[in-house]
Amino acid sequence: MADKIKNFGYSTIDEIIADIFQVLSPEYQEKIKEMSIEDFRDIEHFNFGQWIRNKYFYQNPAQEQLIKSLGGLEKNFMLRDSDRFSHIILEALWEKSKQKTNNNPEIGSPTWEKR
Repeated sequence: MADKIKNFGYSTIDEIIADIFQVLSPEYQEKIKEMSIEDFRDIEHFNFGQWIRNKYFYQNPAQEQLIKSLGGLEKNFMLRDSDRFSHIILEALWEKSKQKTNNNPEIGSPTWEKR
């Protein structure tokens, strides 16, 4: 029976961004496009950022796999800090929102590149 239990969680930034885009309204996605990255991060740090920290960091059973998927970022940015983690996600979300157009069907499966 233990063989049938799957490991649930989010092990990559791509999975997290795809999951977030499933719940964002088109109106909010457009609003994100209008903001600078600094404004988006600052405005959403305590609201959306807290939700990101709770769902994808603290309650993520695949947290270790996620950290490993980031390569060297966990050392450079002290990824164990949930605030820094939410900033990484918010930045990736902002970048994908900026790239999204009405003709871009790939938004459900975004590709986040390591910097």
